[in-house]
Amino acid sequence: MGLSSFGQTFFIALFGESLRAHFSISDGELGSLYALATFCSALSLGYVGRLIDHTSVRRFASIVIGMLVLACLSMAFSVNVFMLGLSFYLLRLFGQGLMVHTGLTATARAFSDHRGKALGLVSLGLPVGEAVLPIAAVASLALLDWRLTWALCAAVLVVLGSLALRLERRPGGVKRFVAGHKATSGAPQNPPIVLWRDTRFLSVLPVIIASPFISTGFFFHQTRLAAEKGWMMSWVAIWFVGYAAVRAVGLIGVGPVVDRFTARRLVPFVLLPMMFALILLGLFEGAWTVPLYLGLFGLTSAAAGTVGVALWAELYGTARLGRVRASVEAINVVATGASPMVFGLLVDQGVDLTRQAQACLAYVVVASVLAAYFSRNRNQCPVAMNDN
Repeated sequence: MGLSSFGQTFFIALFGESLRAHFSISDGELGSLYALATFCSALSLGYVGRLIDHTSVRRFASIVIGMLVLACLSMAFSVNVFMLGLSFYLLRLFGQGLMVHTGLTATARAFSDHRGKALGLVSLGLPVGEAVLPIAAVASLALLDWRLTWALCAAVLVVLGSLALRLERRPGGVKRFVAGHKATSGAPQNPPIVLWRDTRFLSVLPVIIASPFISTGFFFHQTRLAAEKGWMMSWVAIWFVGYAAVRAVGLIGVGPVVDRFTARRLVPFVLLPMMFALILLGLFEGAWTVPLYLGLFGLTSAAAGTVGVALWAELYGTARLGRVRASVEAINVVATGASPMVFGLLVDQGVDLTRQAQACLAYVVVASVLAAYFSRNRNQCPVAMNDN
């Protein structure tokens, strides 16, 4: 989970100035190239991600780590804009997409009684990466060329990725699980599911995609938000550390709650912290709102990730969790790629971020109400406790 940071926006953005200068492209051209690569990776993720249902975690993770190493090397040796776009595509697909997908899917399968706690602990790799890697990258860029920095990233992936694979001691575990389930249950497997026709999936999807879409949009345009509100960017930057800390605490705390109450019952409340954060952004301008809104965003991010994965396991079982998560992760990647563009186009049309926060608040309320209906309608949302 931590190594997925090499394909996350916050890490790649650190090289923006170097890339613009070397390839002689503008901010808009670089952003458009990155958005195109992100959308293409999302389209691929829905198909590639489901393959984890048909092989071992060790084999699948080995391929993902190897391809992410190749992506870092591709960045290091990019000679033109086309190769840069291909590097972005590989980083987004195998970094943010498949590394996170592999970690969460494998964890959800391995733990049934304490799934929430396990997902929360494993997800701590994300805020750790957010806290450590930007500092390391900035220090490397001060001493080395940006190409050498990406080559160093590839070396780090080889070392730490190999360690992660050595700790995974159950090759073939997925196949043994499926075969054992068929042998013991004596019952046919569930018929294929069509997610886009499943009212359970459609009812909770607006809640699941709200956090990555809204938070990425405001974070990407943080400079403009600070200008609108009269905040100092140094003050905002300081509290991003607080965001990572609150997110880490939230990941630890939400797991036991999920294990006790089930994800189905908790999903209507996932966006509650973000709801209060958007009220602050939509109504107030003081600098005191910065730590509050960032902390509330961090809580929602922690809750949405853990509750979402646990919910898919409850609804559809773990045998086909890879397919479901791949589809959801593809949607999340599209959301994080589209939100900076959507927010920016609205700003260009004269819709400031304060009014956008109010619109996002309305969306969050509607999504939570829809999820509450799903949660209370037990006949339409059975929990697949036998993992079939």
